[in-house]
Amino acid sequence: MVITRYHSEGRIVSTIFGLLFWSVLFAPVPGAFETPYQTAPLDLAHDSFLAARRDVIEERLEEIKEGKARDILEEVDARERERGGSGTWAVGVNWERFPREDLLEIVDVRTSFHS
Repeated sequence: MVITRYHSEGRIVSTIFGLLFWSVLFAPVPGAFETPYQTAPLDLAHDSFLAARRDVIEERLEEIKEGKARDILEEVDARERERGGSGTWAVGVNWERFPREDLLEIVDVRTSFHS
């Protein structure tokens, strides 16, 4: 068995968060995106972020509680990683540093503790 270790200063957590909450971050909220080149919605650091997305956030949290984190991460990673040659740019997501297999393994281990 090969064990991979990362010194990531929280980047692995932000990458997993970004992938699990991709649909929340990129939800079609009026005024959140002015160009297709933004890596995050304009309201990300504001109180309005939660208010505008409360339903999709709660839905995503429920899906994660139901054990769907691996499926969500796998689907988003497969769709977004190769776009534009180096992945779709998104706040907190580091495509080059973390291979899909390692992210899935981490999500599997984390969710097994909460089952």
